[in-house]
Amino acid sequence: MRAAAAEADRRREVRVAARGWRRAGTIDERALDAVVRSYPDDRVRLGPSFRGLAFVFTALALNAVFFFVMAVFRPDGNTAGASAMAFGLLLCVLADIQFGPLRREEGGTETATALVGLAYLLGGAGLLMFDARLGERTLLSWLFAMATLAFAAAAWRWGMRVCAALAGVSFFLLLAQGPAPRLLWIVASSMLIPALMAAGEYPRLPPAHRRSVQALLGLALIALYASVHLRSWDTGFIESMSSGTHGLGDSPWRPLAIAGTALIPLAAIAFGVATRRRLFLDVGLALGIVSLVTLRFYVRFAPLWVVLSLGGGAAIAAALALRRFLASGAGGERGGLTAEPLFEDPEKHRSLEVVAALAASPAAKVAASDDRSLAPGGGRFGGGGASGEY
Repeated sequence: MRAAAAEADRRREVRVAARGWRRAGTIDERALDAVVRSYPDDRVRLGPSFRGLAFVFTALALNAVFFFVMAVFRPDGNTAGASAMAFGLLLCVLADIQFGPLRREEGGTETATALVGLAYLLGGAGLLMFDARLGERTLLSWLFAMATLAFAAAAWRWGMRVCAALAGVSFFLLLAQGPAPRLLWIVASSMLIPALMAAGEYPRLPPAHRRSVQALLGLALIALYASVHLRSWDTGFIESMSSGTHGLGDSPWRPLAIAGTALIPLAAIAFGVATRRRLFLDVGLALGIVSLVTLRFYVRFAPLWVVLSLGGGAAIAAALALRRFLASGAGGERGGLTAEPLFEDPEKHRSLEVVAALAASPAAKVAASDDRSLAPGGGRFGGGGASGEY
């Protein structure tokens, strides 16, 4: 990131934290105003709604321009690939101008320009390699390698967390093209997790880069779980990405997959509680649900909807019990853990509650008409000057 963009990102984090302190009553309005004045915002931003609209319309406009040019000139395969790459490079330059001199951040247009530019850059490279008659595995390996580098460079330059996540996905897809892809996933994710944990707390990194590292950390946890997941093991999910489906159900290592499916979510949750890392808690709970669903496929003790309902009910009961246990401690906490949101934005929680309430309300359900009776009485038919009645 540019030094100015990194500084603006740090100031934004200070303002967000100060507003959290104000909501919690830790500081008063005068202190909040002093913080906002001391750490001003020099970026051009839009609210979530207008940001989404700007993103959609910018992406549509950029695609319309390219396809209009292609429809007019009708280039062949090589020319189309080169044109797509040139257009992608142009859009990346325009995105860099928006992030830099124009000082746009969270405005929608710069994000759309960057993502569309990267898509055309990689798509054009893929077309050129396809016209070069490369083998499927070679083509995919080169494409995933270029995607890893391109998205990683974009995440580093512009601080885009989505680009960091796409770089991680491309990296693991690249490993899936190699020999022993499952082993490569296990080794790579096991090496990345501790390194990303340290990088995510490195104070010299801008907040945007630390958020990108957190996205990669969550992806590495999911990749490690997927590489030892029992269903993935039996169906050869990772192996099917490169050389067809090769199930490992007869492998002598299958008991380790069973243990990993059961233990990795528990280990992630326990580690998250012990180290106060929310990411591990969230990922561990999500993976625990996946393990519960996986158990249902192998042990058919109840319909899937019953398993999910019971699992959700058990999770709610456990959350209520844990909240009551923490709230009953001295000062509303036990061992430094509390159920209070502290400095988090309560509007996010209220939004989720409103969405859940609307989805479950009777007004959200459209009642289908059950009236299938015939209503006699005749009618008219005709056309072209002829008509009749029945």
